[in-house]
Amino acid sequence: MKPTLRRFLLIPLLLLTVPWCFAAAAAQTAPAAQAQAAPPTHLEPLALGQMAATPWSFSPAWFVLLAGGVPGVTWLGLAWKRALDEDPHRLRRAGIRELRRLLARVRRSNSSPQPLDLHGWCRAAARTWGVRVSAPTAGEVARSLHTLTGDGTLTTTWRELWSVTERGLYAADPAPPADWLERTSSAAARIEIPKRERWLPNRLGHWLPSIAAVLVFMACSASGPASAALDKPQQQAGQAAVQALQVHWNDWAAHYNIAALQIQEGNWNFAVAHATAAFLQHPSSAANRDNLRFALQQAGTMDPNLRRLLYGAWYQRFPALLSPAGWQQLALAASLLLAAGLTAMVLCLYVTDNRRHLASGGRSGIAAGALLLITAVMAWNAYGALNKPDAGILLEGVNLNPSPTELVPEQETFPATAGSVVLPHGSFLGWQQISSGENASGWVRKNAVMPFYGSPRH
Repeated sequence: MKPTLRRFLLIPLLLLTVPWCFAAAAAQTAPAAQAQAAPPTHLEPLALGQMAATPWSFSPAWFVLLAGGVPGVTWLGLAWKRALDEDPHRLRRAGIRELRRLLARVRRSNSSPQPLDLHGWCRAAARTWGVRVSAPTAGEVARSLHTLTGDGTLTTTWRELWSVTERGLYAADPAPPADWLERTSSAAARIEIPKRERWLPNRLGHWLPSIAAVLVFMACSASGPASAALDKPQQQAGQAAVQALQVHWNDWAAHYNIAALQIQEGNWNFAVAHATAAFLQHPSSAANRDNLRFALQQAGTMDPNLRRLLYGAWYQRFPALLSPAGWQQLALAASLLLAAGLTAMVLCLYVTDNRRHLASGGRSGIAAGALLLITAVMAWNAYGALNKPDAGILLEGVNLNPSPTELVPEQETFPATAGSVVLPHGSFLGWQQISSGENASGWVRKNAVMPFYGSPRH
């Protein structure tokens, strides 16, 4: 088997393997966490000011649209340009516009036409009547004009104008007639501009002008917490972290410091909340992962997505290499790379120089961009509701009320445990409407929910 053919067969296999791994991650339940875990050793405060990005709220389908939209628009533009270039009247329309601009400029100068103007008029008149020679004669202009119009009177008029213009250029005493500008302007005003025959590409040759390049294109498509007794530096670090979050909620180091402080104090709900925020904003940190694992095991509750990201098989933990915002940024870069590869293949259809280099670069860009884009989107989806920019966590066990009031019978409420991942839907006078899971939704006090990422309310 030829190396090129093997490479084309290998790329689809790679593209199918990565989504299968993540699909298996979503279908299988993650292994149970260890029953006993050693206390985390990452309790020393970090330097503040380590900012994380907030995930974008739009759908990953926009990345696919970007990857296909850029080469699509490029292809449409090139096809439209080819249709314009093949229009038989394009040069005539350009000549008419040049002729009228020249006469308008001479009229504004309020002086007799200069030799440069007369030469320009001859050149524009020849283009107007489809004469494509460097030095046309009056006879050539007359023959072309009679062929286009079949009007003997019009042919005679332009032949006379051409003759008097040549005498104004080459006679012994060169000077155009006094009424030259009026006569040429009147003749130019009576010219009917030929309409464009094709406004849109309507032939296969406009879209696929090179059969060889089309073949290239098709081939490519192919044990317990630490002591609760805190020293003064640790307390000061906690206070500094709280102040830092009031300014920048996406300071993951501040979330880490607060989580470490809450672990030492045994406040497991707050420790889980801030440790989860630090993990989601900077999941590649081993300290964030260890602290979150320990806090979750002590709290006794764990979101299924966090369970897979923290305790799953290697392919289930793979998305934790980057944050949801990081995977989105990688997806954007991958879509641009894919768009560049597809655009290069489109250019191969129209250009003749460096076609081999364009095709090679296009194939590489398509393969790398498609693989990265699929990987990034699947990894982003592995976070579940945790990838939403407005996602939050319950700091305490609450009852979800059907309306924003506490005057609701308890039997009409729905219990929600601390540590549940929730999504907000509205707010009213200190109440927050949230949804937890597929069927659980209701109203809770705003102070019962802590968002993971920065938002206007912070």
